Amino acid sequence: MTALIGEVTRRLPDRWLAATLGPGVLWLAVAVLAVRLGQADALSVDAVTRTARQIGDLVGDRPAQAVVYGLLALAAAVVVSSAARLLGAGIRTMWLGRWRGPAAWPARLLSEWRARRARTRLKRAGTRLPESYLPHCPTWIGDRLRLADVRVTAQYGLSLALVWPRLWQLVDADTRTLVQQARDRFDLAGTLAGWAAWYCVLVVFWWPGAVIAAVLVSVAWWRGRIAAAVFGDAVEATVDLKHRALTEALGHRLEPGTPLPPATADAINDQLHKGATPQPLRDGPAA
Repeated sequence: MTALIGEVTRRLPDRWLAATLGPGVLWLAVAVLAVRLGQADALSVDAVTRTARQIGDLVGDRPAQAVVYGLLALAAAVVVSSAARLLGAGIRTMWLGRWRGPAAWPARLLSEWRARRARTRLKRAGTRLPESYLPHCPTWIGDRLRLADVRVTAQYGLSLALVWPRLWQLVDADTRTLVQQARDRFDLAGTLAGWAAWYCVLVVFWWPGAVIAAVLVSVAWWRGRIAAAVFGDAVEATVDLKHRALTEALGHRLEPGTPLPPATADAINDQLHKGATPQPLRDGPAA
């Protein structure tokens, strides 16, 4: 246990520097340059050189003051990084199609438009898909992750929301790592989009901030789509390979080589739902 604690302690600063302090310090450095350069000298190399020389003079002539400024900069970097993570969480919610409040109406219109486009493409191709497989979310990422649940239900009759926490207890370490890495990449893509919002703030002082923000948003969206697709595939693959083990672990017997019977799937859903599945009234409501 002592060795494990020592290893975690040794690795923690590296992860913190890479994920929190590094991006925050980088943004602060760009922000300082943005304010010093301004819109007129946005790409002036001489202004950057003068700023670097002034910082060097401060460190050499007034080291105590430089240390104070450095500590304040580190604190500001942590605050900015935390805010970027919060923004990233909100952006991930939008990517997942969970639009609430005033955004619910445009979300419904966008979802209907995406569904119509899908029907048109299928009609032109001469193919059909079940209605549940068509877009129901305003975003591609939201639909891709929703399809994981829809496909599991269509294939096995199981509720993914119910079986997944139990399947997670049965999978091996390699499978857990694969799924967790895909989820972590999706979270990091959202955080990258949060940093794009912070670089947008710099546009007030420095127009190249818009270019940086546009690049970060594009990369974040591209990485988010890839991570969502990999995560959805990993979840579906885990269910495909482990649903029989879960069925037997829950006390239901399966004949080798036979698919999961619908009655067994319904029994598993009810068992995991702890019997809370609504049932129709047989004798009418009580007086």
